[in-house]
Amino acid sequence: MKTVKTGMILLGLLCGHLMTAQKSNETITEELNFSSKSDKNMLVVKNINGPIRVEGYDGSAIILEAEKTISAKRESYLEEGKQDIQVKIEEVDNRIYVYVETPNNNFNTSSGRYENSRNNRWIKLDYRFNVDFTLKVPRSTSVELATMNDGDIYAKDVQGDEIIISNLNGAITLENIAGRTDVNALNKDINITYHKNPNGDSKYHSLNGDVNVTFKENLNADVSFKSLNGDMYTNYDTTALKPELVKKKTKNGKGIKYNMSANQTYRIGKGGIKLDFNLLNGDATLKK
Repeated sequence: MKTVKTGMILLGLLCGHLMTAQKSNETITEELNFSSKSDKNMLVVKNINGPIRVEGYDGSAIILEAEKTISAKRESYLEEGKQDIQVKIEEVDNRIYVYVETPNNNFNTSSGRYENSRNNRWIKLDYRFNVDFTLKVPRSTSVELATMNDGDIYAKDVQGDEIIISNLNGAITLENIAGRTDVNALNKDINITYHKNPNGDSKYHSLNGDVNVTFKENLNADVSFKSLNGDMYTNYDTTALKPELVKKKTKNGKGIKYNMSANQTYRIGKGGIKLDFNLLNGDATLKK
């Protein structure tokens, strides 16, 4: 009796292993070019599950490689996932959009955001999916990159007018970059080094991570810092500025009231562009 029972257990484990072994890998490669040579051109990459890696180079085309992985317990589920999960590419005005489309996420190029499925019902998927994006872009390309789960965002030598990065559950690392910067990480650290200092107001926001930024020595900026459970560190000479007055309308109809801003503000060098550091549970480090 014991021998039969053990055999059944082993058979069950083997079957379970075989059921989870279904996996599909597909590599998608594309060469992309903007229709016009405008300084407002921007590459937008929106991922859901998976990392994004971008590197600037001296070429003129955008080289895209996307590795799509689907895993499921049954062959039929695997085939369903292969059909459902698609990498889409669209050019609208001065933007090239690269995004992942799923049964639960429709991307709207008008708003530049994901929306729920058309029937507003969340569909339970019988498979798991991941898309790993790797891109080479001309150095002067402005980029907007975002992912939600299972991946970090890494960009190197991207030196366009603007760089916008958002990561829900992963880290953000930017090396040797330039341009106005707007970065937001929810649960991981942000690490940035600049090829040259930003030429416009920039934002660095994190909910549960540290923000570490290395600027060039000749930085001239007004720095705003706010953190509930963190501090700011810098090796620049700074001058403390007076808190700003925040104007708010009263609810009782008595007019307008003024409150002192909770942000700490500092001037580096001669001042100029605004660098906004807004954190909840982390430290900010500015260094040269």
